[in-house]
Amino acid sequence: MLYNRATSRWDWSKSVSAVAVGVVLALSGCGDSTDDTSSSGTNGPDTTATSESAAQPTGAPIKTSTISAVDYNGPTYEDIQVVAKIYAQYINDKGGINGRPLEVITCDDKGDPTQTEACARKAIDEGAIADVGTFTYNQSVMVPLYDKADTAVFGNCCNLAPIEFTSRNTFQMGNNPVLNPAGVARAVQDGCKDIAVLALDLPGITEGVTMLMDNMAKSYGYEGKIKYVKVPLTTQDYTAQVAQATDGTDCISMFLSQSNISGLMPAFAQTGGTQRLYGAQGNFDKVATKGYEKLPGVEKGVVYGAYPPLQDPVWEEFRAALKKYNAPKKFDYNSLAALGTWAAYTGFTQVAESVEGDLAPASFLKAASTAKVDTGGMTPPIDFTKTWDAFDGQFKRTFNLTATYFDLKDSKPLAEGFVDLQNAAEGKGK
Repeated sequence: MLYNRATSRWDWSKSVSAVAVGVVLALSGCGDSTDDTSSSGTNGPDTTATSESAAQPTGAPIKTSTISAVDYNGPTYEDIQVVAKIYAQYINDKGGINGRPLEVITCDDKGDPTQTEACARKAIDEGAIADVGTFTYNQSVMVPLYDKADTAVFGNCCNLAPIEFTSRNTFQMGNNPVLNPAGVARAVQDGCKDIAVLALDLPGITEGVTMLMDNMAKSYGYEGKIKYVKVPLTTQDYTAQVAQATDGTDCISMFLSQSNISGLMPAFAQTGGTQRLYGAQGNFDKVATKGYEKLPGVEKGVVYGAYPPLQDPVWEEFRAALKKYNAPKKFDYNSLAALGTWAAYTGFTQVAESVEGDLAPASFLKAASTAKVDTGGMTPPIDFTKTWDAFDGQFKRTFNLTATYFDLKDSKPLAEGFVDLQNAAEGKGK
């Protein structure tokens, strides 16, 4: 079934397969920062959306926290913090949130759980209303701290740790854990007969995702057995993993970060393989594949995501803000990290403006628990009262079970709108 952004309605008359020809990081679905220049964030027309005259916000600032790894030898997400700061400039130039300025507290957790804990404690001590748009591999440390402080973890793209899927204070707007399984679903629809998955080795996390991948494959009629090849989180020589993945396969779906995929490209080139490659939005991109554009798997590459690509009209104000506030060009903003952060802050603003009386962590948490957020097409409408109760509530705090598909070469959509994957994820067919 499909969600049509133009009409803001679910179309229950169309199945996923009817439009397929026509998309837990997710686990790795946020785009890493790089030293390469990307113009993705500066495309699109200028608009007046970010320059409308408005009264300057006054009063005590509304504080939020956004955490990601910047100085780290694993996947890094500095662009999350960049976009959070740009959103604050954007919304304050439009008069703020209910007339008050937004102040974003950013923090680099360096991929270290101890630092993640310090970042969360800092946010709580400084009076953050909510944690917004954060992505870290250490949410299992962060979420309990915020829970004790009645503080929401709001709008993030990519739940990972089991506690993120069960805690009352988590409000994901992205589509983990179905994001990476969506790549397998697409590969089956594209006619792949022997599929391999290069999957990050994340104990306690990878297993749940592979279960959903198996369900997706079954639902779409896959008759073979998926070959799973585990990949270390930190970048290294991936020759052995690529050799396993390319042996006897015709398609490879990559449950990996951007830095992992970039590190894999030389090994793919050396094997001379022709397997079609599938990867997550902002991870499998032109930055990760720079210099390897002519590889068959890259030329035919398919991207699966949680959001429409950056060129979509729904991101017009985001594109304009990137220009107006001089966003660094070294990042690819067509990513789960960047798009997800902007969508998260859009949702946060809607909920914050709905709070009557004192806006505090507890009052925001209460409002979020009954909120229905409409981002105008950045995501499908999200109802935070409707949890996903399949699998004994293992992924209960999953509110978005859709995916988008587009080709790597020019971000042309391969399916109409958002594709609903709930039935497929549960193994109930497409």
